[in-house]
Amino acid sequence: MSRYTGGEPAENGLEQQEEEEEEEDLDDEVDASHLEKFMRDRRRAQSLPAYPAALLDGAPGSNGRKRVKFADSMGLNLASVKHFSTLEDPQIPSKVLSRHKSFPPPQQDSLTDLCHSFNTSLQTDRLVACFPEPRDPESRVQKLRVCLEKVSITHFDVRGNIRVFTGCADREVGVRYTFNNWLTHVDAQALSVPVDQPGLVGERYSFTVYTPPFMEPGTAVHFAVYLKSGEGEFWDNNEGQNYTLRVDSASCPMTAGIGSSRYRR
Repeated sequence: MSRYTGGEPAENGLEQQEEEEEEEDLDDEVDASHLEKFMRDRRRAQSLPAYPAALLDGAPGSNGRKRVKFADSMGLNLASVKHFSTLEDPQIPSKVLSRHKSFPPPQQDSLTDLCHSFNTSLQTDRLVACFPEPRDPESRVQKLRVCLEKVSITHFDVRGNIRVFTGCADREVGVRYTFNNWLTHVDAQALSVPVDQPGLVGERYSFTVYTPPFMEPGTAVHFAVYLKSGEGEFWDNNEGQNYTLRVDSASCPMTAGIGSSRYRR
């Protein structure tokens, strides 16, 4: 009785395995050739899809099978680097160039004009004092009980010092100012300033008046300083003429001040 040893099927299986390995090697060679061709075309072309369809769908002869293969495993470069030189002129398509030339010319930069106008206004629209620098505050403060000691002007505010001479602890020191020739006015309180100055007559206070950033030529700011205490109400208004600041220093006539009969008691 004869038995089946299984030799022939084993030989057929070996042959089938060898055929599959040959097919896989052939697929690898086809994939490598397609990938190499793709990399050459990519260096020549201006733009290509990130994932070429030939590599995604599989190469011919792969029987529809999709496999992932890496370029370095097939002896290819992983990246293609393009070096640009500053001597190379960029190639602009004619359609893009013609469309760019059809655009209207750029308008003048409005921001530059605004900055120039602002700088010009800062140089011209500056308040100027229409009164001489206050002097001899010691004698004036003893006579008036309150006096303007110092004033400084910037583009955005007016700052100054006030000297007061009183024995009352309950007091209010400040400056009254107007931008519309006393149609309306504002009172701004001054703050006490610690002074380490031996022999100083009276006490020192400081004030700040904020002015508009843009003022018309000839615009004036009038102000006077005051002291209100239990002893009474005292003013320093530049001997009835007001302390006046003007944008145009050429027009600095002394204007009617805050009357002493109205503000001084």
